[in-house]
Amino acid sequence: MALMVTYDEPNVSREDYDAVRAQVGWENAPPMGCLLHMSYFDDAGFHTVDIWNSQAELDAYLAKRFNPALKVLQLPDAAPKAIDLHLVAASPALEKYFLPAAAVD
Repeated sequence: MALMVTYDEPNVSREDYDAVRAQVGWENAPPMGCLLHMSYFDDAGFHTVDIWNSQAELDAYLAKRFNPALKVLQLPDAAPKAIDLHLVAASPALEKYFLPAAAVD
């Protein structure tokens, strides 16, 4: 079953997040297995909520793309939390947020 992955980092700025996105190439080459990615900032810092198809695909992304990008940018190691989901349902209206590129490893 799919899992929800949350990541909370009080010391990541909007500029840091944009630099990681550029380094990872998220929009041009979405990671295989990531079904949804959302991010936000509040008084406690930076947060993401992702929906992943499997733990194995998340682990591969972290090892091959995300953690190396953090190291290049000299940002702290990520400590995402994964929770198995009971249900994933998406409205057809979500289509307006689809990325044009196909997923890659």
